[in-house]
Amino acid sequence: MEGMATNPREQLLRVVNEARDQAKTILTTLEQQGHPQTSESNGVYFGLVTILKQLRTLEPAPALGGLASELEQLAGLCVGKLAPLEALLREAARVARTGS
Repeated sequence: MEGMATNPREQLLRVVNEARDQAKTILTTLEQQGHPQTSESNGVYFGLVTILKQLRTLEPAPALGGLASELEQLAGLCVGKLAPLEALLREAARVARTGS
């Protein structure tokens, strides 16, 4: 695991991957319950999937600062059942800003 935290993009990939996994778990639970927040959860999950695709693009490399804004917007949607994701998304936005 040597040097993994030195690259902001790699660090951001790890944090966003973790957030995506949590979002998927929450989404699955809400779908099974028929919960009214299912559509918001779906939006956050697919937003994270899109950001991950951008992060994995080698050329051109994504502007991490731009991704920070997207992550902040997603964090703002994390209320109610999605609240556990908010801190992780804000952390990802901080990493993106630091690395830009």
